[in-house]
Amino acid sequence: MKIILDNIIYSNVKQGGVSNYWYELSKYLIKENRDVLFYESIKPNFNFHRSLFEIPENKIFRDQKNYYSSIAQRLSTVKIDIKEPFVFHSSYYRTLANHKYDKKETTVHDFTHNFHSTFLKKHTHNYLKYKSIQKSAGIICISQNTYNDLMRFCPPKKNQKVTIIHNGVSDDFFVLDEDNSKSKLPKGIEKNQYILYVGSRQKYKNFDFVLSVLNESPTLKLIIVGEQLHEKEKVIIGKNINRVEVLSHIDNITLNVLYNNALAFIYPSLYEGFGIPVIEAMKSGCPVIAHNSSSIPEVAGGAAILLNNLSISEVKKNLLKLNIASEREIIVGKGLEQSKKFSWEKCCKETVAFYDEIF
Repeated sequence: MKIILDNIIYSNVKQGGVSNYWYELSKYLIKENRDVLFYESIKPNFNFHRSLFEIPENKIFRDQKNYYSSIAQRLSTVKIDIKEPFVFHSSYYRTLANHKYDKKETTVHDFTHNFHSTFLKKHTHNYLKYKSIQKSAGIICISQNTYNDLMRFCPPKKNQKVTIIHNGVSDDFFVLDEDNSKSKLPKGIEKNQYILYVGSRQKYKNFDFVLSVLNESPTLKLIIVGEQLHEKEKVIIGKNINRVEVLSHIDNITLNVLYNNALAFIYPSLYEGFGIPVIEAMKSGCPVIAHNSSSIPEVAGGAAILLNNLSISEVKKNLLKLNIASEREIIVGKGLEQSKKFSWEKCCKETVAFYDEIF
């Protein structure tokens, strides 16, 4: 079975959950010596995950067009001259030009735009997503929550196969022994003296709430893994700016150390299709405090501190509990057990099995 992967995600984002998913799937197919080819821009933008691995040039179809915008690229169709059956899988809802040999597969990550985007952005994105879904022989949803949203917003036809395959978590995340863990912390950061935030900071991610928690917790630092602070964020932080540190484009080894040593990982997002950082934190032995919404209870199970209402006083109360060794041990133990349910090996094996099913 020939597989063609469309790498458009690497040209559209610098990093993120979808990019991470695509990197793990691509890496797995190359490692397993699958008959896989990649469709990629002749001048891809910098993407953190794409920079982590090499694709042999003889396995790449080069898209020769120069697009004036990411939307123009997404609106384009993939044209490939192959005269044998193949499975086509785009990383970000791009469609294939009419081809009599292909079976198209789409992974649906979330419906964030349906809930948290402006009119134009929402409708442009949904036009592309729904078109991709409707043209697919097979559809993968990364969580039960995403499956439920698919049924609500873009229900598949009877002849389309739909399955749920959860995202995975990298083996780069694990519990370090205490001495080794402390010694690898970046300078100026101390064990259990900071809360950790990982990821992008769009409005629905509720990052302003994290800043409010910081402002009400004078003994703690906030470590942010992501892009540098915006001016608006600096205004909210105010005089507490000396208790904030931003780390950008760090590798998983450093991120694992940060998870291992954090008092807690804070994840107040209003909506997620999955929420990979929740499992990364748990696998690293880091307690998770998150908003009880969308896919988070499904992914976290009963192993996170889930808040129905985002309250600074509730977060502070739980942070105090996590300073008690017996309380911390319970929540960390639950997280470690929950994280065992997810792996990229399992995710990728199930994805290839689904390719076989629709082929």
